[in-house]
This record gives sequence, structure tokens and C-alpha cells, in this order.
Amino acid sequence: MASFSSYFKINKTQAELDFVDVDIDLDTPLYIDPYALTTRDDDWSIYCHSLVVSYFQAILLAIKGNDIVKGARLLSHLGEPEETKLGVSQPGNKGRGIGAHQAGEMFKALKSSKAAQSGLLEDLSDFALFIPLIGRDKISDMTTNIIRGALIEYTQSQCNLFAIPMRSVASGFYWDIDNEDWRQSYVDLPVCNGGKIILVPKYTVRYQVGVDHSTFRSKFVLEFLQEEHRRADDSLVTTIRNNKGVITRKVVYKKTVDAHYPTDKDFLAEFSIEHPDVIDKYRDSLKDASSKIPNISSGEINEPDLANHLARQLKLIPPGVKFANDYHELIIGIVSFIFFPSLIYPKKEAPINDGRKRIDIIYTNGKDGGFFYRIALDPQIKANIVHVECKNYTNDIANPEFDQLLGRFDHNRGKLGMLLYRSSDKPDAVIARCSDAAKSSLGIILPIDDEFIIKCLGLISKRNRQGIDQEINRLYQLICSG
Repeated sequence: MASFSSYFKINKTQAELDFVDVDIDLDTPLYIDPYALTTRDDDWSIYCHSLVVSYFQAILLAIKGNDIVKGARLLSHLGEPEETKLGVSQPGNKGRGIGAHQAGEMFKALKSSKAAQSGLLEDLSDFALFIPLIGRDKISDMTTNIIRGALIEYTQSQCNLFAIPMRSVASGFYWDIDNEDWRQSYVDLPVCNGGKIILVPKYTVRYQVGVDHSTFRSKFVLEFLQEEHRRADDSLVTTIRNNKGVITRKVVYKKTVDAHYPTDKDFLAEFSIEHPDVIDKYRDSLKDASSKIPNISSGEINEPDLANHLARQLKLIPPGVKFANDYHELIIGIVSFIFFPSLIYPKKEAPINDGRKRIDIIYTNGKDGGFFYRIALDPQIKANIVHVECKNYTNDIANPEFDQLLGRFDHNRGKLGMLLYRSSDKPDAVIARCSDAAKSSLGIILPIDDEFIIKCLGLISKRNRQGIDQEINRLYQLICSG
């Protein structure tokens, strides 16, 4: 296996990386699930969801207007995306687009479906439930193509974070939300063995796309109908008698119900129109399942071993300017490892205030529960972005370091920061400086020293990740009460 990180000599494990560390030669059996975008509250996922909604609405308008030409064009750029190295495809199919004729036939099938005619379609995933020619793997392909522009920007940020070289290449088609149409351009992307790579955040992928018409039919539709026929005591009921001919029970076998009803997707649409509570229950189950982020690094190295390894690596880096880059690079992985999926999408040295100021790292607040979710709800803090400064100083941090971080805060980006440093001879003074900022409504600075980092890594080594939220909340309370 040649992983993306090994190809570009990024000395980090999957658990330290925000993106899926794909095999550059083979497909990784993971999929982008549009339902995963709907269940997350972070800015990046919300934006990607808005792209999917925009595309879906454009399809519905083409159906309503009976615009076959536009409908075919909208469906013509949904081939299997080879750049992400995700999914499992047949040899020769990866990257293959949808021809004009196939797109036209797909649109006709979509337009003439019971689901489209009735207004049953609510989102992109419904295509896999009710539309012929579209399965759940195609839904993942469609979603990837629609959000390709956002994925390209994400890839570029990760390449900047790890100093990965990029080349100008054709982007491939992506959905332009402003013009409500497909577009393509030339963009900078990493290239491996002659092929461009688009990275995907690991909080976006699932082991399979949740929506599946066969599961909906078997587990929801047929089981509902089983109960209906049992209550009706009709011809689908099988009477069970004992050896004396006495009725012991009556059952309705699922295979009997299955054989009784049509197997096409129009039947599923008709059923869902008549029984909206059943389809709503299924959709809720999809959202619940898609909200769970898979631990894709579990087969690579166990978390306790990695936590102990990172703690040792941190202790080996001496304080001082000479080793500042080593400290910085290690901290990026440590923060991602400790706080995932609360802190996601790290960006290095992001320019703000028209480029006049720069910060070390910013993270998007994943709002995945716990402290970071609660602080995002604070109207005075609005921590959509978490600002991070790394100081590998030999001397104590002082007012300029605090002022530098406070200067990054604003009401739109948020007023939460983490100041990572090695240690302090005056820990009470550090807390007091952070408390002064909090009391003055300037923002919240969380002072994170080596001791705090090692304590969090120790909790992971003891398989107690829940304790991390308690520690970060304890630090916050100490600052606010100081």
C-alpha cells in the first residue's frame, strides 16, 4: 500500500490527519454520504449541504418545467470520481462520465417517476429510493461531484498545512451555487503517479451510503405490511395448527408479502405517499446512522499506543526557536488527534484582516458535543473558528503573546483561542491574564501547556476520551472564575 501521506513523506498516522489517508494506487472502500452532511453543524458541512440542496432544487425546477435539455445537462457530470480514490468500482469504470444519451434517459426516468410527480422527493438521497437507474453508490458519486469545488479548496488547505507540492490541473466539473450550473477551471492539486488527488475530510465519509431501497423495502415497507395483513387476517395469513388440527397461531411471512407486491421503485413511492410516517421513520434512521463518524484509523494503530508515542515525541522536542517548526508540526497532529471531531479542518497561517495579520493555525469548530459545542452557542463568543497559536519558547509567555491572539478575534470568526506553549514559571499569572481578557469581553484564551497536552494523551491511553472534555471545561471554568 502506498498511502498519500507516505508518498509525500508526511510523518503522521491517520489519527493525526484530518483527511482520509487514501491508498494512491487502489480504491479505499469509503463513501461520501449526503446524510452525513445534514447531521453536522460545522461551517464546512453546512456549505457542502447547501451545494447539494442547490443542485437538487435545480433538478426539481427542470422537472417542473419539463426542460429535458437542461435536465440532461444537469445529470451529465455525475460519473465516478477517480481523484478521491474512494469507493469500489469495476475496472475501467472509474472516472467514466455519463453520456448525453444516458443522462437524457436518466432524466426521463426521473421526470416520469411517481416520486417526482407526487412531490415525494425531499433530497438527493431519495433518488436512490425511488428513481430507476440510480443506486446508493451513484448517490455518493453525485455528492462528490457536486461538492468537488469545496473538496478542492479543502485539499489545497491541507497541502499548504503540510507543505505538499501542487500542480495546475483541470478541476473536473463541480457545482457552481451562484450560477446554479456546472463549471470547471484550472486549479492547483497534488499529483501522484501522474494522477491528481482530491482529499476528503474523514468526518464526511462512511463505510457505506446509508440510503438503500432494498433495506427500505425489507425492513420498513414489508414489515409494516406484514402487520397490516396480520390484523386484517386476510389471504396472506398462514394458519399454524398442531398435530390435532387446533389453530395455535397465525403468521404472515415476509416472503409471502414480498411476492405479493411489486418490486419496482414506483411501488415504494406509492407506498410512501400513502404512509408518510413510514418514510419519515426511515429518513430519521438514516440521519441517526449517518451521524456516527467511523473510526477509520482503528486498524492502523491503537489509540493508547499512539497517545503514548505522541507524549514521548513532545518531551523530546527542546524549547527554543531552533525547534519551533518541529514543535509546530507535531502539535498540528496532536491537536487533531486529541480533539477530533470537535476541532476539524486545520489551516496553517491563514491570512486575516486583508492579509495584514497571520495566525499559526485555525480549526473549524466541529460542534460535535461537549465544551466546543457549548461555547459555539455562547452569543458573546460564537466560536465557529478556534484560533491556535504555538509558542515553543524557552522563556515565559507574556502580554504580547496574549495580545497577538486577542487581536485575531472578531464577532464573525469568533472569540475563542488556544495558546499552546511549553511551560510557565508563573502559571497563576497565565490564568490571571486569560481571566482579565474574559472579564473584559475580549474573548476566551485557553492556555494549553505540555502538562495539559500530556494529561489529555494520558486519558486517551487509559481509553477515557470523555475525560478530555472535563479537563478543557475545568480550564475554562478556572479562567471565568479567576
